[in-house]
Amino acid sequence: MSTTVSDLLRIKGSNVETITRSETVLEAIRRMEKQHIGCLAVVTKAGKLSGIITERDCLWKIVASGKSPKTHLVKDAMTLLRQMRTVTPSQTVEECMVLISGRRHRHLPVLDRGALAGMISIGDVVKTQLDAQQAMIDSLEKYITGTF
Repeated sequence: MSTTVSDLLRIKGSNVETITRSETVLEAIRRMEKQHIGCLAVVTKAGKLSGIITERDCLWKIVASGKSPKTHLVKDAMTLLRQMRTVTPSQTVEECMVLISGRRHRHLPVLDRGALAGMISIGDVVKTQLDAQQAMIDSLEKYITGTF
């Protein structure tokens, strides 16, 4: 049985740090640093997902271009929802790995009936797959040695 995004969110939690388009890039950087995360969901005032802003967005689109994170807004650096992929709670972790590796995404917003339900990262997906592989190895070792 495959692990679903819903299973992964139950383990890691479904809380998503958010920011609005009209806040500064510096504020986005500060929030990511404070929470030790690499991505914020960009939402409208009504809470609807409009995209994401990542640490790479801040670095490449603002800092490396010589722009000031103090004066430029999230809307200047964010990745728009229409430019990215999202997943649903019923999708498998394996499907997420294909999206992450094939499209070079590091973060996937989770949408449940159009509403933001969580955010998963490449680290979450890799950890889940490694845990599943270790569980299989442990099970096989017990079977082989007859200690199950």
